Amino acid sequence: MNAHEKQLFDCAIFRSAGTSSDQSSLISCLKQLSFLLLYATFFIISAPLPAKAKNAAEVFAEVSGSVVVIHNYDKSEKLQSIGSGVILSSGKVATNYHVVEPTGKLTVIYKGREYPSKLLYFDRFRDVCSLSVPGLPESKLLLGTTRELKTGDKVYALGAPQGLELTFSDGIISGLRPVDKGFYIQTTAPISAGSSGGGLFDENGRLIGLPTYFFKQGQQLNFALPVEWILDLPNRIAVQNNTILSADLGNVYQVNALEERQDWGGMILFCKNWIKQMPGSGEAWGYLGFAYLQRGELSLSIDAYTEAIRRRPDYAQYWVDLGVAYGREGQKQKKIEAYRQAVRLNSEYAVGWFNLAMAYVQNGETDKAIAAYQQAVRITPRDASAWYRLGLVFSDGGQFDKAVKAYLQAVRITPENANYLLSLARAYGHAAQPSEAYEAYKSALRINPDYTDAWVYLGISYENDHRKEEALHAYTEALRINPDHNTALFNLGRFYLETGSVEKGMAVYGRLKHLNPEMAQLFFNTFYKFMFPKNAL
Repeated sequence: MNAHEKQLFDCAIFRSAGTSSDQSSLISCLKQLSFLLLYATFFIISAPLPAKAKNAAEVFAEVSGSVVVIHNYDKSEKLQSIGSGVILSSGKVATNYHVVEPTGKLTVIYKGREYPSKLLYFDRFRDVCSLSVPGLPESKLLLGTTRELKTGDKVYALGAPQGLELTFSDGIISGLRPVDKGFYIQTTAPISAGSSGGGLFDENGRLIGLPTYFFKQGQQLNFALPVEWILDLPNRIAVQNNTILSADLGNVYQVNALEERQDWGGMILFCKNWIKQMPGSGEAWGYLGFAYLQRGELSLSIDAYTEAIRRRPDYAQYWVDLGVAYGREGQKQKKIEAYRQAVRLNSEYAVGWFNLAMAYVQNGETDKAIAAYQQAVRITPRDASAWYRLGLVFSDGGQFDKAVKAYLQAVRITPENANYLLSLARAYGHAAQPSEAYEAYKSALRINPDYTDAWVYLGISYENDHRKEEALHAYTEALRINPDHNTALFNLGRFYLETGSVEKGMAVYGRLKHLNPEMAQLFFNTFYKFMFPKNAL
């Protein structure tokens, strides 16, 4: 177990306590931590809790003024397509690229007025673009991030199908696929033809994506491109000549539908056929590599990603995907090199830095891991998981003051995450800030009263401060929630023995011996003198 894995292990103590797979890790951890005696304290989080989610009427009132209709005319000024768009705070309009392709004369309709517009930035492969619209008022639209979304989250789609009145629908996120810079969204919110390019909003009214209407073989598939792709448009214009043509977009939507069903065999067959039709498509090879990866066919996955990179050597995501395949095959150095190439190609690619950091951690290169995580949080400062993992690495290196700062960032972004609070509490304890640590422990338990790990660590902290009754209460609470929690039993048994309750301590030892003989042996070896004081030398 390397240092980083130990830290992860410490922060989530045996949720499946007593299983055989936990035992070697458990013994290793206990040997290194001695009696698991940690400094702990209590801290009130200063950041406010997130506001209550808005209802549908509130979201509509807030975002309806940000959606426009886009008219695309051909050279003879005949209307060739209609779509929707979203006004950004800059006064620019974001929409799907297919709405404006082939590009002719473009106008934007907003509140009954027609504004001339022109294409500003575009990305054929990602199917996203922005329009410059002189005179169009700026909006107060807030942008969210797909990195904070979860399957099942409530979402709202807003568009103007066929240029008519706004259509507002709700649904949930039914799927999230990691892509460069964010997550591709599949939603149950109905999206009408002509609504492509409108807005997909979270329950707080923040823009999280651009919906795309797609209909295939009698099935409507509702996707949304991540909002991060809108923000990345200025960085993408320089590589347009190397991306695939928008004729590939239909294949992308179909392959995403296969992925949503986890039909990896069907996805492989589809991609092979796609490659026959378009042998120069790097995306076809990339999706083929992904499907092989999901099936565990690692050598085929590596070969496919290599082909994708040969066609698109400047596309950072393929290097990251290749790194993942190398990692699963156990080729650590090749994995690191692939991730390094990804961030060399795109120094603003947060996923590349994040994966590189984890690879460095697994390779025991703590300083490099810290530097990589710092790049990730610089690019995506609202990514709580990146701040949390940075805190873990700082803790591994004994830099507890810096760990506290990183965990605080994670907690401020996601204040309802009890695990983040537990890690913050432990870092405060190691940093000799006991009162703050106690508050963080109790905040974690206010969020999740049945969080056994927090009860155990709180009990240890109470013991360190000689608050015996409170320590006993914490351990018994942990065991009330999970009677077979190995670490709680270990610490409760030790507590009884050290406070002179030998009979109770022996009873706990008996339970532990039944649940986890190896851990019980460590208990016996460590506390023999308390268990049999007359025989102790």
